[in-house]
Amino acid sequence: MPAEFVLEHPCGLRIERTLLESEASAIDGVTVRDMKTGYVWYDLPEAEIAGSPILVALCFFERSLNRVTFSVSDEVYGTSWSDWSESKERARSEATRKWLDSLGYPVGKYRWGSVYAEFDPRGGGGGGGVVFTRP
Repeated sequence: MPAEFVLEHPCGLRIERTLLESEASAIDGVTVRDMKTGYVWYDLPEAEIAGSPILVALCFFERSLNRVTFSVSDEVYGTSWSDWSESKERARSEATRKWLDSLGYPVGKYRWGSVYAEFDPRGGGGGGGVVFTRP
């Protein structure tokens, strides 16, 4: 079983369940999406992590880190809606699954949460992430 999820992002942020929302909001280049429901998303600047260009978004619920989403942002999967296809997004999801696996976090359920990789037919995107259980 993998140890509890931890990822050092090149922006200087250590992503783990105990991450404070104030730490995420202080990152240069972060984009904030306040859903006005208790959920606030922080989109981090794209970075190369473990050999792949990765987009990371942090989701806080009532100031606690709830989930982290990832997607491999390689141009082969498209860069805009004008070159979107379901097959490219399914391939992006599979690339993200392999990337998570290479970090030592295979898709599955763990005592600290779960790791997933999937294509979302409603949103049209592929990727993966980590969902934390409440401590």
